Amino acid sequence: MPAEQGIGIVEPLVLTVMLAIVIGSTALVFNSINRRTISTQQQVVMQASIDDNLRQIKTLARRYTCCSGVCTTTIPTTFGVVSGTTQPCATNNPLDDRYYFPQVDLASTTANFPNTTTSSEQIAVEQLCANNTAFLSPFQTAVNALPQPVNATRTTAIQPERILRVTFTDNNSNNRVTRVENIIPHMAYFCP
Repeated sequence: MPAEQGIGIVEPLVLTVMLAIVIGSTALVFNSINRRTISTQQQVVMQASIDDNLRQIKTLARRYTCCSGVCTTTIPTTFGVVSGTTQPCATNNPLDDRYYFPQVDLASTTANFPNTTTSSEQIAVEQLCANNTAFLSPFQTAVNALPQPVNATRTTAIQPERILRVTFTDNNSNNRVTRVENIIPHMAYFCP
């Protein structure tokens, strides 16, 4: 009879230890699943934010014009014919090819345009187009002024052939590069 009582005490003790092991393992599995879910949610938010950021950058690339002799992402406010004078910017519509390149040279412009050696709008644009850095710097500045995407960092670098490289890195995973885009502003296709 005393041997039977010893077995009765050991069995619940073994059962308790086994139960503790199962509960501990289950807690680890749930914790792992929870971390993975949070990480996945952060990735989804980050990728959506990068997509939105790229849409904004591509909008700037479409709006980028040098029609006034100065390259900018600001849509021209003086265009067409103003007070009887035909303006270098023919239109404020980026869907019109005349939006990008100066249509005339204003005789009233006497000072040289920045990063050029001329006061002629058309020659100034040709000089800007020939100088990759001078051509892309205003576009890069406009892109860098955009808000950073959520959970990511955007950096830009001017590349040859009028390309702006935009790199997105994940802030939550040791700055791993998640996306690289090479953006060519539409104005580049109008450079001679």
